[in-house]
Amino acid sequence: MADRVEIEAIQEFVANSNEALQINLVRRDGTPVFDEPFNPAFTYPIFGEDETIFGYSDLELNLTFAAHDLKPSLQIKYDKKWVPIGETKAMDLEAILDEFVHPDALHPENAAKNGDEAADSKWRPPGQLLHKYSQGDRQFEIWYGSLADPALREILRRMQVLIPLFIEGGTLQNLEDFDWTMERWKIFLLYEVTPLEDDSTTSPYTFAGFSTTYRLWVPSQSVLGQDGKQGDPSKHLSPLESPSRERISQFVIIPPFQGQAHGSHLYNAMMSCFLNDSNVFEVTVEDPNEAFDDLRDWCDLARLRRNPEFESLTVADSVPEDALRPDATTPSHLILPEDVLFKLRRESKISPRQFHRLVEMHTMSKIPAMNRQPARITRKHKAADPNDRRYYFWRHLVKERLYNHNRDQLMQVDASERVERVEHVLSGVEYDYQRLLETAEKRAANGEGRSSRTIPSKRKAIVDDESEDDDEVMETKRRK
Repeated sequence: MADRVEIEAIQEFVANSNEALQINLVRRDGTPVFDEPFNPAFTYPIFGEDETIFGYSDLELNLTFAAHDLKPSLQIKYDKKWVPIGETKAMDLEAILDEFVHPDALHPENAAKNGDEAADSKWRPPGQLLHKYSQGDRQFEIWYGSLADPALREILRRMQVLIPLFIEGGTLQNLEDFDWTMERWKIFLLYEVTPLEDDSTTSPYTFAGFSTTYRLWVPSQSVLGQDGKQGDPSKHLSPLESPSRERISQFVIIPPFQGQAHGSHLYNAMMSCFLNDSNVFEVTVEDPNEAFDDLRDWCDLARLRRNPEFESLTVADSVPEDALRPDATTPSHLILPEDVLFKLRRESKISPRQFHRLVEMHTMSKIPAMNRQPARITRKHKAADPNDRRYYFWRHLVKERLYNHNRDQLMQVDASERVERVEHVLSGVEYDYQRLLETAEKRAANGEGRSSRTIPSKRKAIVDDESEDDDEVMETKRRK
């Protein structure tokens, strides 16, 4: 009995850190923007794997940001604090949080000294206006610029605690780096804009989300040029003005704005920016989660389908017999026009792995569902129905990509097991494509569509369909 009483007494001072930490946006007068604060998805980077805080009863960590310029404030409230017993002490919350939140959040006297004297109503996001859109009677704007801009860098510094709180494995960025390094980084800010009353002193801007990207100089592209021909190195004195990859690093829509297609608007605006930048030859994503993978698939597929050349792609229903010999390589160039695919991919600036998945998804949608059954292709390329033959050749294309993508792992197992593993993954890929296509059709019917998904875990498999880091090398080898 005594032990149970002691455990209950200790439990009073243990809090779930995800529940204790509550986030909201506020106006200058302290009025909260949202009726209910929202909680983080993860707090283990701050409070440890167990996501618990010890030493306080009825603990509340109220983290607020100014709705427009994101000046932070943190209030720590609790009923009782644990009295130390030997080495057992309450966690030092200020010391722990000091590594993650802006200094002004814990020391409001500094925020007062650093305050902007200009009226909030006159405030505009720093950088350049990239895109505007509306949803019903609500208006939204996307602004962007380089982190070499001190104003944009300060906004990121104020709110970058959101990165580990909403991106699994997300880490804080070093914002004290050299100017050239900061120039490699861009930040995109999404705001809701509400009309002002004539006498209002409140800013019309309410933060809704953000994304960061950074530029990777690719020497081989600078030497060869985007068209693959020999370039003049003397014309590329600065890596920032050379053919480069733009990599999406962080992407967050805060919970009150999730499930309303704002992620699609932000991603599409970013892609339009990169497509219009002659120095960007390819856009990649750093370790995306499943939700972002889906969003990118839907947006990229919709954009590609607006290109008549992509829309008309269809898997061939016949291939010369000689090309189908058991000792021959997969006749990819006879199943789909490789030169057309290469041109479309370069124009769209999509990484090879992502682009070929979209081609597979799109061409699968051209095959009637009743023909997409392995039982119908027992005669393989000799099947009577042309759509059965298309399905047979389509499976060949996907298997080839999966095999090349997982070559190192597959070479470590017997040939029969290789076939079994690739077949197993192919079944999962086809199921996932069907799920994505069904949602893509619904989104197309409803404009941008809506998705309420947030942050599920990533899929893992011995044979997988994930990384895109080395796709350029792989595609070059395959084409040769």
